[in-house]
Amino acid sequence: MADNTPQLPDFIQRFLAIQPGGVSHAGGLMACMIGVLAACAWMLGGISMMISAGIAVALMLVLSPMISPEILMKMLRASPLSGEDYPAIHEMSRLLSERAELGHKPKLFLLPGKGVNAITTGTDDNTTIAISSDAVHGLSPRQMRAILAHEVAHAWHGDTRILLITDVLYRATWTIALFGLAIFIFGDFNPPTWMIILFGAVPTISFLFQRAVIRDREFAADHGASDLLNGPEDMIDALLHIDQINRKRLGLVPYRSTQPPSLLDTHPSVGARIKALRALKPGTWQKFFENRRMPPQ
Repeated sequence: MADNTPQLPDFIQRFLAIQPGGVSHAGGLMACMIGVLAACAWMLGGISMMISAGIAVALMLVLSPMISPEILMKMLRASPLSGEDYPAIHEMSRLLSERAELGHKPKLFLLPGKGVNAITTGTDDNTTIAISSDAVHGLSPRQMRAILAHEVAHAWHGDTRILLITDVLYRATWTIALFGLAIFIFGDFNPPTWMIILFGAVPTISFLFQRAVIRDREFAADHGASDLLNGPEDMIDALLHIDQINRKRLGLVPYRSTQPPSLLDTHPSVGARIKALRALKPGTWQKFFENRRMPPQ
């Protein structure tokens, strides 16, 4: 039986990082988030409200420091990954960080719980990578090195800062939209129906763009890992093995081949990530980081 599930056009799937697009669209997606916020503020109070929203976002970015990695690790019940018990993992992390020219070796933590997972947080010289127990004990050394390379790429890109900016933009949009709905409902203003619907929808629109930015950074980190590893083979092998472990440990149900991943997902599908890795040209390896290194001081 033919599947009649509607799908988004290919160019939209690429822009929203559901499917690989070959280039990063993070800047365009963040511009869309800014546009949604600006439009919402303008409809509510014109230019003055737009300026106020811009000032509020700037203050939030300055005054809202990222959660300390130490606090986040405590919240996740993660414990330091012992260098004595896991010397090979620490050595892999050191070598990959040196190759990416991070300037420091990330702190390593062990996450409890089921499934293969890894988290990168912190900035500058305070980068922290947390790896799940299933990853430490269920992956081969080459697969573990691929996961570490992916996380090191996140750190090098400054993805924690990017996600902080998108979070602030989303929260600001949500606040203005909620404020506008409150005025519409409890105030004397009698707006048209379309405006009420629009103010109810803009937080969701901003949230979808935020999720797309996260997926975009995952594609970029896969690219960076491929560069650090001199090719995508180890990353592809790691993704396939992780998918098998997580389906077994977490009971995940795979997407149908004809159904695109949800717009709410934080990661592209494994198939899309592998497709992007296989599309990388050999000439791009080892140049991903070299072309983006800071000029000497």
